[in-house]
Amino acid sequence: MVMDAERVVAKGATPSRETVVVIGNGPTAAERAKAALRQPNRDVHACGSVSEAFELLPTVEPDLMVVSLDLQALPGRRMLAAVRELYPEVPVVALSGNATVDFAVQAMRAGAVDYLEWPSDPERLARTAHRALMDLQATRALEETRESVKDRYGFKHLLSRSPRMLRVFDQIRAVAATDATVLIRGETGTGKELVAQAIHERSRRRENRLISINCGAFTESLLESELFGHEKGSFTGATGRQRGVFELADSGSLFLDELGETSLNVQVNLLRVLEEMAFRRIGGHDLVNVNVRIIAATNVDLESAVRDGRFREDLFYRLNVFPIILPPLRRRPEDVPLLLRHFLEESAKDYGVEPPVVAADAMESIRHYSWPGNVRQLRSFCERWVIVAGGGTLSRDLLPKEMLDGSRASGTPSALVVDETIPMKDQVDRVAERIERIYLHRQLLRFSGHLQNTAKAAGITRRTLYNKMRQYGLDAADYRGK
Repeated sequence: MVMDAERVVAKGATPSRETVVVIGNGPTAAERAKAALRQPNRDVHACGSVSEAFELLPTVEPDLMVVSLDLQALPGRRMLAAVRELYPEVPVVALSGNATVDFAVQAMRAGAVDYLEWPSDPERLARTAHRALMDLQATRALEETRESVKDRYGFKHLLSRSPRMLRVFDQIRAVAATDATVLIRGETGTGKELVAQAIHERSRRRENRLISINCGAFTESLLESELFGHEKGSFTGATGRQRGVFELADSGSLFLDELGETSLNVQVNLLRVLEEMAFRRIGGHDLVNVNVRIIAATNVDLESAVRDGRFREDLFYRLNVFPIILPPLRRRPEDVPLLLRHFLEESAKDYGVEPPVVAADAMESIRHYSWPGNVRQLRSFCERWVIVAGGGTLSRDLLPKEMLDGSRASGTPSALVVDETIPMKDQVDRVAERIERIYLHRQLLRFSGHLQNTAKAAGITRRTLYNKMRQYGLDAADYRGK
């Protein structure tokens, strides 16, 4: 299914005019492709030869290139490489009169976002071009969104174009200026802690600390010690006084994550502190007064927990002063391409590689996946994809099986699907090389390009390090002073 443009372009906006350049194997093939690609808001230039193409290209700014790999004057792969060098951000669709598996692999390795046999199916070419142009528009919208969200809201870590999330941003802005208690609710991985950070950073307490604690990560006794602190000798192992997070967050904000997992005893003590803003450390007698802004979060259905007697009703009402509901990623699919590119770029920067180009068929599967782990799951997948496909093309055969099936993932994500057209040893070697490059990049960063220290930490000789750096295109000068 072709994604409607209204899901990428804001409703009511006028789509910008598109420019497509076709480089065909002869004027007839080029004109056929041009006819298939013609649209009212699109300029399509058809070149029947390499010389025609190089005359045209300096005069236009293409949004999409459609390149035949059957060119007579110049091998198709060399032409594709030349186009990618001239226009690294422009998607390229590769055509061939004999689109074999070998052709497909070569085209994707050379940087094409998709490939198909031509002349064959004009509608398929039209759909492929439409998807590639929508993906390009989404990439450009990513940068615009980063700036507009930053300008409008001052949020550094949240990114969305979804009307549902933009309403959440308005809620954050409204409540941040107050000291009201906030209850953030949503599925696991929707970004509840990021919302808490955004509230704190826009509040008058932003010069003081935001302390976060995962209430579900502790036993009852340990959680009370973490929350309220303890005195020396109050229990076995208490060798000195320890301040709890309520004290540490004094004059700032306290984020209580996974609050729905707490016991009834802890809930009683929490209610007392929220009402009085005072407590006693475990084993202590003195009352400790604090001034803390409370932001709580949970993925538990608290109304059901109250009915079942697992959560105190009075605490629920005390926390639910200003509720914020975060929509799951499946309810805001227009954000998937934006977040995908953001996380790919972020991970590629961390690992010192170029972000992969996302093939059209891969993007289609990614868009229609339900993402049960939400934004956190998407971010983890992007990190894995950068390791496997960084600097190359993220093709559909690199997606997990559950994503290809369009089904929900359960438990631990499956391993990456392998390309059965490539020998397993070659695939393992490729992944191993990427991991080795990333490891050396991080060691060079750690030691600011000092080769002797880097080689020692990596357990290899300096000569071996030098050879591997040359193999992976790493330069010690790039790391000095970092």
